[in-house]
Amino acid sequence: MHEIAIVDNLITVVDDQVKEHQLEKVHRVHLVVGQLTGVVEDVLRFCWQVSAEGTPWEGAQLTVDQKAAVALCADCNVEYELKEQCFACPHCGGAIKSLVTGKELYIDYIEGD
Repeated sequence: MHEIAIVDNLITVVDDQVKEHQLEKVHRVHLVVGQLTGVVEDVLRFCWQVSAEGTPWEGAQLTVDQKAAVALCADCNVEYELKEQCFACPHCGGAIKSLVTGKELYIDYIEGD
């Protein structure tokens, strides 16, 4: 359950942004979370609700954009979406050369006033 640590870091970043932009209220925090991060969205939302109590962002909506895991094939150089338990290229059976997406974890934007 690394979601608590993620939310702790998230709150630090949001707090910095609230101060930098002199926000009185945060309405929404939007995250991009890659499929391979292992983040459980429901647990993340629960940790967010608990951690936000009594802060300027209490009641702020946490929205999450799940990013699919996409790899680049070492043999045919085609990008393909990774499926559970299968990392071989569906076009040629080749191995992964590199990950294109799937390990992201960042704040896309914060809405507030």
